[in-house]
Amino acid sequence: MPRTRLDEVVASTGDLPVLSGVATRVLQLTTRSLTSVSALEQEILRDQGLVTRTLRLANSAAYGVGGTVSTVSRGIVLLGFDTVLSMVITICTQSVYCRPQSSFKDQILWEHALGTAAISRLIATDCAFPAAEEAFIAGLLHDVGKVIMDAKLRDRYETVIENVYSAQADSFVEAERAMFGFDHSEVGFLVARTWGLPPEVVESVRYHHDPASAVAAPQLCAIVSLANALCVKLGLGPHQRPDLDLTVLAATEQLALTTDRLDGLMLRAAPCAAAELEPYGSVWLSRGNDHAP
Repeated sequence: MPRTRLDEVVASTGDLPVLSGVATRVLQLTTRSLTSVSALEQEILRDQGLVTRTLRLANSAAYGVGGTVSTVSRGIVLLGFDTVLSMVITICTQSVYCRPQSSFKDQILWEHALGTAAISRLIATDCAFPAAEEAFIAGLLHDVGKVIMDAKLRDRYETVIENVYSAQADSFVEAERAMFGFDHSEVGFLVARTWGLPPEVVESVRYHHDPASAVAAPQLCAIVSLANALCVKLGLGPHQRPDLDLTVLAATEQLALTTDRLDGLMLRAAPCAAAELEPYGSVWLSRGNDHAP
């Protein structure tokens, strides 16, 4: 398919899923070295629905504060700035993945995104990456191109999904390129730029399947790439490849992970993802995968 078709997909934004203005501004807070608690609180307070969902989630059993969070500012004090920041971005991003009249497929894509985010943070911490929450955000948004392609090219994208499910294609990238001549990482990259996301996050959207090509944020791209692969191995998403060999991945080499460290990450990945998914409800957890090795 001609390259111009990719441009047309991104340019025809009439019914594209978009991040809310609040979400975009909150994401931009992550690029500032000194962001105050009050700045985050004020952004959350701009949207009453976001306030309600943030407080409901903060009081859930997953965060262990026993229903004591009655205001946004108290939530930030009790849970910590980074936790609330990630929580708000997660809530806002869920509306992009799971749109009105969304399907089972959308829920699966959302769970894969959130699982990748959680495992990206886990890997970032293990690798002493200095911005673990940025890794979480990058993981959360890495597959946004799939959402865009599904919204704009729905009939043919259904075929792409079927080809991946039925193992007629080894990956989404392969199936997308066969169908359209481009893939979700290219679409996501172009859309992420229009949202004004941090440049490192934008690059991770583009190169999460090819971290060796990253320039601005190679370590972040490798972290998201490995987290994505771990989710595929665990079946957290549209397809599962339990035999996927993580040791041969470019991301593993870039992060200089030994076999022992990789095994350790694999053991912790499923519980880590489960803890993040539990407050939102999860198809993957309902299948008994909360502590899968």
